[in-house]
Amino acid sequence: MAKQNLNQAQNLKQQQITSQQTVQLMRLVEMSNLDLEQEIIKTVDENPALELDQERIDDENSIHQVDENFDENDDQNGDPFDSEFFDKDEFEDDIPDYRLYANNQSRDEERTERVVVFSDSLQEKLMQQLGELNISQREFEIGEYIIGNLDDDGYLHRDSQAISNELLFNNNLQVSAAEVEQVIVDCIQELEPAGIGARNLQECLLIQLRHNDETEEVELAKEILTHHFESFSKKQYDKIIKSMNISDLEFKSALSEIKKLQAFPAHDDSIIEKQSAMIVPDFIVGIHEGKLELSLNNSYLPKAKIYPDFKKEYHFLSHEKNEKLRTDAEKFLKENLADAQNFINMLSLREMILYNTMLAIMRRQEKYFLSGNELELKPMILKDIAEDVKLDISTVSRVTCCKYVQTFFGTILLKNLFSEALGEDDISSKAVKKILSEMIESEDKSKPLGDEQLSEMLKEQGFDIARRTVAKYREQLGYSVARLRKEI
Repeated sequence: MAKQNLNQAQNLKQQQITSQQTVQLMRLVEMSNLDLEQEIIKTVDENPALELDQERIDDENSIHQVDENFDENDDQNGDPFDSEFFDKDEFEDDIPDYRLYANNQSRDEERTERVVVFSDSLQEKLMQQLGELNISQREFEIGEYIIGNLDDDGYLHRDSQAISNELLFNNNLQVSAAEVEQVIVDCIQELEPAGIGARNLQECLLIQLRHNDETEEVELAKEILTHHFESFSKKQYDKIIKSMNISDLEFKSALSEIKKLQAFPAHDDSIIEKQSAMIVPDFIVGIHEGKLELSLNNSYLPKAKIYPDFKKEYHFLSHEKNEKLRTDAEKFLKENLADAQNFINMLSLREMILYNTMLAIMRRQEKYFLSGNELELKPMILKDIAEDVKLDISTVSRVTCCKYVQTFFGTILLKNLFSEALGEDDISSKAVKKILSEMIESEDKSKPLGDEQLSEMLKEQGFDIARRTVAKYREQLGYSVARLRKEI
């Protein structure tokens, strides 16, 4: 009975270790290359049995380097992934139509360089401008707190009284709601980009017009947004023209000024800040002599390997006379070596999972990658790829959720390649959305197309799409109903 209990305990321990390593592997799979780069550096810093390969050997075998003194038997946990995952060579059999580069380099060994865009944050820019204003220290402190409460779009969703209360509670600064309102209007809303500090869209647009030259068109636009904003938002233009007793030409001139305004004042800054996060493709799909070629874009990643002198540097610990210290030293050596080798193995498995998943996607979407035409996209769901590569859907989801592929027609987010089939036809909903978008963009804006009309036009092109489905796709594409798309 005791032996049976011991075996059960050992099996339970093995399952726990395998589960922990699987979780770690899935975490690595989900990471982008940028995050993985930091993870590798962090792990090497924390584990003395690891080091970075300074030569940065661009060979897939470099990631498998093992200390020649490392005894594989020391790792009693074994490799729990051998039977769980696939063999890369086996998966690539019988694919003569593709050029496969297992060494993670494209045919001409081109590399994708990372472009870094450095930019101050929106708050830093606003604080710099605030410091240049001729205001008191008290007003500066109020303004600083207000800037800290702006959302990513530059809007202020706190009322003056709430800010007044928080300044007293958090900063021990007693100010009235009227003082806060004055700083918002006279200081914050005077900063660039115009529209900062608005409480709603109407105020945001009016702030921007206030920054413009005082022309007749601008003044008329101010009046429209001030007194007829609800009608304007519903595109009830005829009602506005009649109510204001102005001509169609005058209204069009004012409308032209309004269309120049930004709905989100911090939009341009947000774009720059997002660029500074650097989008680096994880895969590169190229074309050579009419055939697709796939490579992992990871040649710039640091390579982790076992530190050859690890045991030598800690050899003195094995001569420790104190038995407990000697046992602890042996455990230290053994665990760090095992962790180091497991980490290297998981990096290798991550490459294999990513490579084979992207290969399966590339095979299913061959025509799209060869042409760059979205109409060539085939219906494809996560389950399809999971079956191709013999992995769980959750694993495929992790691979595709934040990974990008570089193509000759742009850098594409993998998840955007997935779409449902329409009925029993081999037609992607994404392709239909592309056609629908083109129809709406090219319509006569004075007589925009209704959902029923769009449905009939799609049927004429061979797509039997119901009106309700057209309405759903239109909303997903961000288009309003025909009445709200009408322009004069």
